[in-house]
Amino acid sequence: MVAGNTEGDRCEYQDENSSLKGEIGRQLIHLLTGVFFILLIYATGEKALWILLLLFAFYLATSFVILKNILPPSLSPFLCRWGRPEKQNIPLKGNILLLCGIIPSLVLFPEEIVYASIAIVGFGDSVSTVTGVTVGRHKLPYSEEKTVEGTLAGIIAAFLASLFFVTPAQAFVGSTGGMLLESIVDLQTVKELNSQAAFRFFLNDNFLIPIFSGLLMFITCLFQN
Repeated sequence: MVAGNTEGDRCEYQDENSSLKGEIGRQLIHLLTGVFFILLIYATGEKALWILLLLFAFYLATSFVILKNILPPSLSPFLCRWGRPEKQNIPLKGNILLLCGIIPSLVLFPEEIVYASIAIVGFGDSVSTVTGVTVGRHKLPYSEEKTVEGTLAGIIAAFLASLFFVTPAQAFVGSTGGMLLESIVDLQTVKELNSQAAFRFFLNDNFLIPIFSGLLMFITCLFQN
C-alpha cells in the first residue's frame, strides 16, 4: 500500500499538472464524500458496517492497482487526481483514512453521533481549508499553514452541519474539538514501510476527527443525561 521513491512516475496522480485543479475542487469532493457516507449508512441500516468494510477493501485494492499502474489508461488518470501530488503519494489515501475513522466510530458510538462526526470532518475540514486558502491572513501561533480565519470558519460550518444530528451542546463540543485537532495535524507523506511511516500515515485528520469528535460528543451526551 506504500509507494517507494520510484513509484511517482507510475501514475499521473503524482503529476501536479494532472491533479484535480485547485483546492476548492478537492474540498468539494471531500465534502460530498462525507455526505455520501452519511447517506450510505442511513440507507443500509444494520448492514452499514459490512458495506463500509467492503468499500474499504475496494479502496485498498484500487489504490494498489493505481500504484502498480495496471488500471485501464482512461480510468487511472481520473482516480489519480484525487489527492495533493506534492504531499500525498498514496492514491485514495483520504478516503481510506476516512473509512478507518468511520468504521470504529460506527462500532463505538450511537448512529446520530457517527453522522455528526462525519459531518464535522466533511463540512468543517472542507470549509476550513477553503477559507484558509482564499481569505486566511492570520496564521495560528502553532502552525505555519493553518489560519485563524480557516479554523473559525471550520468550527462554524461543522457546528451547523452536526446540528442536524445531535444536540447544540454536542455539536459545539464536537465541532470545536474536531477543528482544533484539524488545525494541529498536517498531511504526512509516507515513502517507505516502517513503524514511523505507519504512525505518520494515521496522523491524519480524516482518521482522527471522526473518532475524536465522536468521543467528545459521546461524553457530552453522558453529562447531559
